[in-house]
Amino acid sequence: MSIFPAYIEDKERIHTDTKTDDDSSTNTTKWLINSSFPLETDRLKCLEKVTISGSSSSCSTDNETELLPAKRYKKHKKHKKKSKRKKHNADFDMQISKPALEFNGEEEYYIDKNKAKIFLSIRTLHKPACPRYRRSFGHAMGTLRWNELLSAGTTLKLRKRYFQNKLTTSRNPICNGILPALDENEYTSRLGQLNRKTLEPTCDLQVWLDLISLQEQNPYKWTRLLLAERKLDIINRALLSFPRNEQLYRIYIDIINVTYPSFEVTKMIDRLLIKDPHSYTLWTAQIMTTQGSMARCIVPDVLRIYERCMSKMHRAQQINKSDAATNSTSDNIMLKLFNNCALFLRQAGLYELFIALLKLALELNVSTSDFKAFTPLESDQNTLIEYEEIVLQSGLPMNEIWQRIEKLRQSFNFLPCLNSSNDPQRIVFNEDICHYIYPLELRENSFYLMLLILRLLKLPFIQTEELAEKFTAHLQLIGDSDAIEDTLAVCLQRNFAISQNLQNEFQKGLYTLAKEMAVNPTFLGNIIGHDIYNRCVSDLLMDFAASYTNIDNRKRELFIVLWCRFKRLLLVLERCSSKINAEYIKAGRKLFKNLLKHPLNRNVLIFYTEFAIYEYESLENPKDDMSSVASIFENLISSHSADETQASDLCYTYVTFAEMLIGCDKPTEALQVLISFALNSEVVTYCKIGDGKKLAALQKVIDKLDRQIAIEKNVEVIVLEQYLLPDYTISLIKVRMLIQCLIGKKTEAIEYLDKLLHIFRNNNDRHRFLREQIMEIYIGVLQIARSTCKIPNGLLRDKIFNTLAEFPRNLYLLQHCGMLSSEPWFRIRTAILRTKPTILAVTFLIVLARYKFFQMNSDEEWDKRHNALIIRNRILHIFKTLTSDHVTEVSGRNALLRNALFWRLYIRFLSDQCTDFETSKKCLLTALDECPWNKALYLDGATHVPQELSHLQDLIIEKQLRIYALPEELEILREQ
Repeated sequence: MSIFPAYIEDKERIHTDTKTDDDSSTNTTKWLINSSFPLETDRLKCLEKVTISGSSSSCSTDNETELLPAKRYKKHKKHKKKSKRKKHNADFDMQISKPALEFNGEEEYYIDKNKAKIFLSIRTLHKPACPRYRRSFGHAMGTLRWNELLSAGTTLKLRKRYFQNKLTTSRNPICNGILPALDENEYTSRLGQLNRKTLEPTCDLQVWLDLISLQEQNPYKWTRLLLAERKLDIINRALLSFPRNEQLYRIYIDIINVTYPSFEVTKMIDRLLIKDPHSYTLWTAQIMTTQGSMARCIVPDVLRIYERCMSKMHRAQQINKSDAATNSTSDNIMLKLFNNCALFLRQAGLYELFIALLKLALELNVSTSDFKAFTPLESDQNTLIEYEEIVLQSGLPMNEIWQRIEKLRQSFNFLPCLNSSNDPQRIVFNEDICHYIYPLELRENSFYLMLLILRLLKLPFIQTEELAEKFTAHLQLIGDSDAIEDTLAVCLQRNFAISQNLQNEFQKGLYTLAKEMAVNPTFLGNIIGHDIYNRCVSDLLMDFAASYTNIDNRKRELFIVLWCRFKRLLLVLERCSSKINAEYIKAGRKLFKNLLKHPLNRNVLIFYTEFAIYEYESLENPKDDMSSVASIFENLISSHSADETQASDLCYTYVTFAEMLIGCDKPTEALQVLISFALNSEVVTYCKIGDGKKLAALQKVIDKLDRQIAIEKNVEVIVLEQYLLPDYTISLIKVRMLIQCLIGKKTEAIEYLDKLLHIFRNNNDRHRFLREQIMEIYIGVLQIARSTCKIPNGLLRDKIFNTLAEFPRNLYLLQHCGMLSSEPWFRIRTAILRTKPTILAVTFLIVLARYKFFQMNSDEEWDKRHNALIIRNRILHIFKTLTSDHVTEVSGRNALLRNALFWRLYIRFLSDQCTDFETSKKCLLTALDECPWNKALYLDGATHVPQELSHLQDLIIEKQLRIYALPEELEILREQ
């Protein structure tokens, strides 16, 4: 027989009438002595006198039997009437005479169906009825302790429960970026105090900012609209006391963007522009209100706003033309607007207008001569026709044919035509674009314009945080550049203190991702037609150098150095793709020799140094044979050692040669090179060096460096070309650090670097540049392996993480942060995204995730699938974290979500064999809502969500983005 009533069957229900005496009843109820069934004495007596009903009708009628409680056991509420109580007692006595039980007296148990409500409530525990305890973890692999995690900026969400979390939140004024609500009395008193301060004549801006932030701490349940209206009212009052304040403008724009629809935002910004028609911040917000709205983003409408904006700015520039400081500021604003407009044209696919605009800007501000780099060749058009015929005859589906021909024409037809053309959109006149560029007031700003044009052409030359800051224009509103090629600048800077094979593997991973995400036209070798773009960029660099001939030799040398680095980058990328051959190296070597044969370049030392670096990169295994590179350096040093006019370039040559020798495991030869620089003697790489000679050379370098540092303490200004050319102070610091590390004084070198960091801690541009470069040297010194001084991994990790928090866009630091083999993934991810989540940080995290995958890859098929799933989850977690509202702050999140490369990467890693089309479609719709002007998003959507191809084509035509191949045209061409 089953214990549980639900499992009792009819055949087991045996009901017999038996009469038991007192002894048998007592034996039957012995089981009730069990403490699990504490019945009272009166109830036991009632059970002893109970008779078993033998009628089966009662069971079938009631459908279940009950053991009825005794009268004394049943508790009744006092408020019931006596008549009801008597009636209940009478019915109770009748029911006792014939109880219906489910046992016959022979069993040693009975079925308890009475509710024990006392157990439904717990009187011993109080709310929230949870024990207070801590979760302790081990500290394996160098994990941080709890107090260190708090200092590192980790969130408190779900860390401590109930009382402890409430206590910790009360101690911290800001938790997860949200201000806690104040008590009503405290809020009222503080509000009155701040309102009284705003009426004082000495009131500063901080009082108004505190008053705005106080609205977030209100104790009332205000709606978002009401809260925004109160904030805007305060800002409008503050603007009366502080007109044209940029900080108030930005807060105002952030509030209205998240509260009102786009057409309301446009009206509100228009009201501010009537009062301040020359504000760059307001005009940028007005442009992005139309450009960033899916319903209103149409290319002619956006360009019309750019035209109004730039004409207003130019008119203000003409009014204040006499003031030099005002001219510099107005030029800066005009260059920012030009950058934004050109970037919009490039992202919309209007490359003809984009190139024509760049050409007109150069003709107005640099030189009136024709730039041959932007002239198309007829042979390129014939090559395009051949490729199109191959695609049309391939038999591919129509959507694939459209995508391939669209990308082909975009790679070949990006240059505008002045003469007749089959495509009328390629014919661009100056009248079509003259409203988007104006002549600059100051001649020296033309150099910045040329570098800005190179960046718009996706030339990777920015490697440091300080230089990247010079080329940013309101990232919070318009977003950074979406060119994946910018990350390839890290391939130009090698760290010879670590394994070169590891760096090569990282560069291969970066190049693989760049090939997947590149947008035509580009200089990457996997794209058909890349040679046209390479020729365009190379010729443009030479045109820039020629424009400074006999005007400024240093700027001329800079553009030629950029040309040399661009050729070296192409060589490195060819090696990463395993397509490098002897003919390619020979052709590159020939270009360098033709450059050095020019009369103006024969005595420029830095050109020969760049040629030596190119020769080093062309070697398959530099450790085996480096004689050709060494001979170039030795000839350079012997011929230019007495030239004091090129002291900076000479020091850079010595340092580069020594670092290459260290990378080839030749520390003795490297030390000899550095000592020859210090003593100004001939380089003899195979001779024994005495200790006295080492110390004498070190002392001379120390004296030179001390004099240079004394000068640098008082320097606060840095010109733009110093960011890109070798710096004499940095080269001297490297010489001293390398000598001290090679002679076994690594500890003294680290102490001196700490001293320099303490000296250069001011906020001027020169000191910040020196500080960033010293940080890179510091990390390189820590990674130099010497048996006399071993550095713990924790010191290197902390130094990289702290430096990355200070300079989040430094490519050298981003690369070395991910190459820390002893650090777990979550710590690397936190260090890179902690301070400023930029598109560079996201791109490098993806490359590092793949790099970790290659490190843990195995031969077994199951392990490969498992590791690939881990990497996919890691990458998708990055995107889900950055797109959530409560993780990243508003300004950084807006800048990231306005970047089309972020969404293209997200869609790319969603669309694999582990997902469905609906997930990719939702991500695509979100991306188009954030960046509706970017043509690359539509092309990626056609690839990863092919069922929406027709809708995407309609959207491209509706937004008036550039479309080269109409579906109807391809149908006709395919039939022919």
